[in-house]
Amino acid sequence: MGAGRPYGVNEPLGGRVSATEARKLALEAIYRARRNDAWLSDVLSTALDKSELEPRDRAFAARIARGVSEHVGTLDEIIDSVADRPGRIEPQVRDVLRLAAYEAIFLDTPDRAVVSEGVDLVRSVTPRAAGYANAVLRKLVERATGFPYGDPETDLAALARQTGHPLWLAERLVKELGTEAARTMMLAGAEPAPFTCAFNPFRATRDEAFAALEVDEAQPEDGLLGSSIVCGNPSAAVKSQAVRRGMVIVCDEAAQAVCSAAPVVPGGVLVDVAAGRGTKTALLQAAALAADAPMVVTALDVYGFKTELLHKRMTDLKVPGVVSVTADATDAEALTALGIQADLVFVDAPCSGLGTLRRHPEKRWAITPSMITEVAALGASILGASANLVGPDGFMVYSTCTVTEEENASVVRAFIEESAGSFKVISFSGRVPESFERWVTSEGWLQTIPEPGGPDGHFAALVQRAR
Repeated sequence: MGAGRPYGVNEPLGGRVSATEARKLALEAIYRARRNDAWLSDVLSTALDKSELEPRDRAFAARIARGVSEHVGTLDEIIDSVADRPGRIEPQVRDVLRLAAYEAIFLDTPDRAVVSEGVDLVRSVTPRAAGYANAVLRKLVERATGFPYGDPETDLAALARQTGHPLWLAERLVKELGTEAARTMMLAGAEPAPFTCAFNPFRATRDEAFAALEVDEAQPEDGLLGSSIVCGNPSAAVKSQAVRRGMVIVCDEAAQAVCSAAPVVPGGVLVDVAAGRGTKTALLQAAALAADAPMVVTALDVYGFKTELLHKRMTDLKVPGVVSVTADATDAEALTALGIQADLVFVDAPCSGLGTLRRHPEKRWAITPSMITEVAALGASILGASANLVGPDGFMVYSTCTVTEEENASVVRAFIEESAGSFKVISFSGRVPESFERWVTSEGWLQTIPEPGGPDGHFAALVQRAR
């Protein structure tokens, strides 16, 4: 069986449970996510909710489905190295081979079980391929020995294989973040993200929200921020009355920190650009409430269905003072035509999402360097156009959930240079909680790096219109 095992995971389950049905559920989730180009986490959650599996088998199904998603590129590399005519492997057969390869490499599943269970699964989806799968799987369990084919402590390629990252991404992280920070981020990606939320002051007090989570056995604990709550039992938390009733808003602590550090003006004017579902809209309005007066908020998004969703969500969460508007945030003339002079413009820019790989592990194999360049250009366009909304002495926050310099610092530096003195940088130092100060850069940006048990990777820059 394989010598490699992902860092930071619990003891292996594969050799200790009756897992045939669990494998079928995992395989179905993998198939549906691939076919529908959907997030595995969403598909898997739906499948588990409908399942009658025992808790241990449910955990195994989730473990292997997530594992395949995290390591799909590495698994394909190994499959292709032992298969005849790998380019002709049918997609559903490859799904099974990936699942079997994950068990062979990362779990204590005996070689015999890997082969026999894999062949049975292939037979269930493509009977004629059972013999081919048998041959591939026998070679695969032999190839699994010695994984990750190097020392992860000293060999970056081995660490990339072990933690489920493309080598180009591992190399980029090391170059831009430094060896230790990159290693920490990659190791954090092997673990589920913590389940964090912020209490919604428009629905409940913090004590009421905390108590409701306790009643539903979500195991709430105080987070890094005054508003944040970390739940030790995510499955109970997501189904809790606190979440269902909007007493809390599910949100990473780094995103909460950015919103709490934004210079809200009580009773002032806020424009939330690329607002999406409005999570940060609600958090920013909550910060204004804490400062004694909610703001007049315009939430913009380019998609009409999103602005409709945001309006409904703000209504459900009882967030006051929010008007949702459909507008193209790259169109400076269209934004100027809105006639808004804002005290704060919050740009929640589109990005690669590399800071949230724990939540969407498949993203690491979908992103390419050219996509990063494209989305960085889009963010720069939105930032430049949104500047037209900033009133005299007003502020603007540029925020992403990624860690690449190209999408973050480079965009803001170029904006400041092109503004020719119209905007100046305001440091986040002294604005963020003490626990976040270590993530304030020398230029004053906030850049969190994913750590095991810690927040996601978020970037934020704060600028002010100069007089």
